[in-house]
Amino acid sequence: AVCLPVSKKDAPLEFRRWRPECAMKADAFGVETPVDGAEIVVPQVLVVPLLGFDARLHRLGYGAGHYDRTLADLRKTREAMAVGFSYEAQRVAELLPTFPTDIALDLVVTEAAVHTPR
Repeated sequence: AVCLPVSKKDAPLEFRRWRPECAMKADAFGVETPVDGAEIVVPQVLVVPLLGFDARLHRLGYGAGHYDRTLADLRKTREAMAVGFSYEAQRVAELLPTFPTDIALDLVVTEAAVHTPR
């Protein structure tokens, strides 16, 4: 099943099943998401957005903590793989500052390599 995230303020993401014909609506950020009432799905693999990443696969996200909260919540009860897709130029040489609530990715795929944590 393919699902899309639906964000809610200060909460883990909710994932709703997506099909080409499903009804969509714009969320508070203007992102199209499946409408309320669409089937809820618990993902096993998440494609996680990022602005940059380091050798430990910690990422610089967009600042709201949605994916960190979601991964922490999912991993309480099951394994959930977190994959980032990025350009190699987004890899930073220095380690990013982190907080205890930050969760590293399992893989980052770029045009040059598949990165795993060091």
